[in-house]
Amino acid sequence: MSNKIIAANGKINIGLNITGKLPNGYHLLDMIMAPISLADFLHIKFHEEEGDLNITSNLKNIPLGPENIVYKVYEKFYEKTGLKKRKVDLYLEKNVPSEAGLGGGSSDGAHFLKALNELHNYPLNLVELIELSKGVGADLPFFLVNKTARVQGIGEILERVENNLDCDIILLKPEFGVSTVAAYKNSSKIEKMKSANMNSILMGLRENSLELVKRGIENNLEEALLVDNENIIGFRKKLDSIGGLEFFMSGSGSAYFTFVKKGEGKTYLSKLEEKIKNCKFYLCSFL
Repeated sequence: MSNKIIAANGKINIGLNITGKLPNGYHLLDMIMAPISLADFLHIKFHEEEGDLNITSNLKNIPLGPENIVYKVYEKFYEKTGLKKRKVDLYLEKNVPSEAGLGGGSSDGAHFLKALNELHNYPLNLVELIELSKGVGADLPFFLVNKTARVQGIGEILERVENNLDCDIILLKPEFGVSTVAAYKNSSKIEKMKSANMNSILMGLRENSLELVKRGIENNLEEALLVDNENIIGFRKKLDSIGGLEFFMSGSGSAYFTFVKKGEGKTYLSKLEEKIKNCKFYLCSFL
C-alpha cells in the first residue's frame, strides 16, 4: 500500500468571451485561466489488491459515488488502459468552494488522474490524458497542464501564456451558488455581448501591469447572469458600492476576485470582511 497527499488547486478566469455555439449545445469560449494557491487536498491510499474506489470527504453535501468527477476519471482511466482496477481509498479535503467558478471538482479529477497514471508507471502520455479527460469535464485539460493559459474551444485548446503578475488575490464567495447551465442559457438573450480584450490582459500578465489586466477583463457569463439572477444582481451592486477596488467574476460564479498589490491582501481582506456579510473570503496568489 502507498499513501499520497496531493494539493489540487483552484483557478480563476481572467476574462471570458463566449465566441459561438456548437450543434450539440456546447458553447465555444475564449478565456485566460490561471492556477491559484487555494487548494483541496487529496489523501490517497493505493492498495496492492484489486478493488474499487471509495471516496469520503469533510463535506457532506457533495456526491461521493459515480457522479463525482474523481470517480468518473477512475472509471475512464481503467476503461482506456485495460488495466485491472486497484483498490483506492480517497479522502477529499475540500477547501475550494463549490458552485463558485473556481474549478475545484475538475482540479480534484485532473490531479487524481495524474496520480493514477503515475501509480501504473505512466501508461498514458499527456495528450492521451487530455483526450480522456475531455469526456469528463471542460476544465480538466487545463488542470492537467496547470499553468496560466489561453483556453479556447470547449476547453480543449490550450496555449501557455507568460504570467509575471505579482499581486495578492482576494476571493469572495457569497453564500449562494450559481447554475452554469442557467448562465449559458441566458447568454442567448443578449443581442451583443461585451468582449474581453485578450491582448490587453496578455500584455498586462507579461509586463506585470495590473492596470492593463483589469482594463481588459470582461466576463460574458456574468453579463448573462446579470439579466435576471437576483442573487448576482444584488451581490454585484454591493461590490460596486465599495470604493477603491474592482471585482471580477470567475467562470460562471458565484465567486468574485479582486487584485491588490503584493503584501496588501490582509489589510484589504479585513476591510472587506467588515463591509460584506454572509460571504467567505480567501487570500491567495498565483501558482
